[in-house]
Amino acid sequence: MRVELLRRLRAGLAEVVTPYGPAVARWCGDPADLPGPYVVEWTIDEEHAAVRPAAGPGPEVRVDGELVVLVGEFDGEAALRIGDSLVLLDLPGRLPGPLEVAVPREHAELYPYTV
Repeated sequence: MRVELLRRLRAGLAEVVTPYGPAVARWCGDPADLPGPYVVEWTIDEEHAAVRPAAGPGPEVRVDGELVVLVGEFDGEAALRIGDSLVLLDLPGRLPGPLEVAVPREHAELYPYTV
């Protein structure tokens, strides 16, 4: 997913803007990364995530207090589609359809990579 790194926060967190909304998550790139555009892969710790059917169709990314919330279409296997991006999730037994995944921002990680 393409993001704009706005600023680095305490404890390794970063404030970013995605095409689907703002987020605060753990930045797993180089500590010297400067604000600007990046392509990132999301990693979500499912043990700390609250998962429920989405109220709306998404895609959406938002901050809700200390949580980052991802809304997208779950494929019923292992991926949540948020627009043109995939977030891999281990959610056995979940049916396909729109899902909302809320996770404490310390348990959502952004890994920048080059294309």
